[in-house]
Amino acid sequence: MQFRTLFTVDISHTYYSQGCKDFDFIIPADTAQLLKNGKLIAKIREGKLYILFAVDEAGGAVVPLTGETLRIGLKLLNPFFSNFTNLDFDFHSSHALYRNSPNPAVLNPAQAVTLVGQRFSHSIVNNTRPLTVTLKDASDRVVQVDSIDTLNDRSSLAYDLHGQTAGVYTVTEADAVSTKTASYYADLELQQQSIFGLIEIAIDSSFYTTPPEFTISFAAQQETLKYYLVVKNYLDPDFDALSVSDAGEDGRSTISFIKVLPAAFTNKDISPNLLGGSGDTKIVMFRSQTAVVRQEKARQKIQLKKNGVTIIPHLPNPGIDRANADSIVQLAKLKP
Repeated sequence: MQFRTLFTVDISHTYYSQGCKDFDFIIPADTAQLLKNGKLIAKIREGKLYILFAVDEAGGAVVPLTGETLRIGLKLLNPFFSNFTNLDFDFHSSHALYRNSPNPAVLNPAQAVTLVGQRFSHSIVNNTRPLTVTLKDASDRVVQVDSIDTLNDRSSLAYDLHGQTAGVYTVTEADAVSTKTASYYADLELQQQSIFGLIEIAIDSSFYTTPPEFTISFAAQQETLKYYLVVKNYLDPDFDALSVSDAGEDGRSTISFIKVLPAAFTNKDISPNLLGGSGDTKIVMFRSQTAVVRQEKARQKIQLKKNGVTIIPHLPNPGIDRANADSIVQLAKLKP
């Protein structure tokens, strides 16, 4: 039996130069059964998901699944991902949902949802009474309606989705003048997998002739580079002669640094007391004048100099295990 590509899902991140492999794709049981029924195969290569369909002798799909939706979990493998990624939501308390609607060939930007199991509780945020709270599924079908007034007031509602399909559910709180909506995603199996996000791909008939290449894109954080020099046994003239400058590399802009003494440190900087500035130890910070995009490949030729002479040709760059772009550099002279 021959197979052709139905669609692909790739992950891109501006932090990496050779592709992002920080995620795995999790196929829940109902989607696995749908793949089997539809003669589809899921393969992962180099961090990219391929969905393939079986073709007959004429080149058509053996079992067309137009109109069906494949649900896929997105599991984060890198525990340091949030250190260098610009996220629009707190992925510790919510989850990203990516869907290809209304344009079947394009994934929408992430929608923040709360991942729940078959039973969950919704905390009511609207204090107005009376209040109507409505639970609807992804098809906008009403699952449950509760009327809350001063006589049966409550701070939360419990829902039981046994017998309901997995997917998006919305809870709408409506009073006489306003509505507030919360989005949930019910899937006990994926909830137990501690996933980062979810992907829903509705299969369009065009996929069988023009397979879309879906991409989930992430951007690296922009941060100020800070080099804290902890200098021991330096005379004042030598200490004052220290500087940080960027000799530059082909293909990138030169970074300019300014000198900041401890008296000008802010609450966003490391406290001089924590750096050990006392006695023969002096502290100075060199800070980039603009925010710099975090990247996997270390920037070369950011140099520490004294009187224009290079002492350290390549100062360190923050790695993925660092939540900021602060670096501490120790310098010392032997006492005569």
